[in-house]
Amino acid sequence: MVEHITGEHIRSVVKDIVITILTCGLFNIYIQYVQIGAVNDIINEEKYSFVHWFLFTIITCGLYHIYHEYRMTEDICRGLELKDSNEPLVNLMLSVFGLCIVADAIQQGLINKYYGSDEL
Repeated sequence: MVEHITGEHIRSVVKDIVITILTCGLFNIYIQYVQIGAVNDIINEEKYSFVHWFLFTIITCGLYHIYHEYRMTEDICRGLELKDSNEPLVNLMLSVFGLCIVADAIQQGLINKYYGSDEL
């Protein structure tokens, strides 16, 4: 596995939201790519694959993405040792109601926290 620089996965949540809105959601595809890499680093295994996520999301008309948001948030919380965290369930509900941008912002905030940043 490739070693990553600690600050490599820290991103500006606000900037990501603004660019995602300006690109009508297309930037969120890139956000998924970088978050998949970050979560794989956090859990120290290659559990998530961008190609797998992309194909299954298209095949299932977005339903796989809802499950993916829940599972990734669960692994991020496990990496942060947040045992009784509600974030996975919150992200599941946000995704079900079409607020995936907000779910991704929560994930990125948790990723930033894991790498020691309070970046918004």
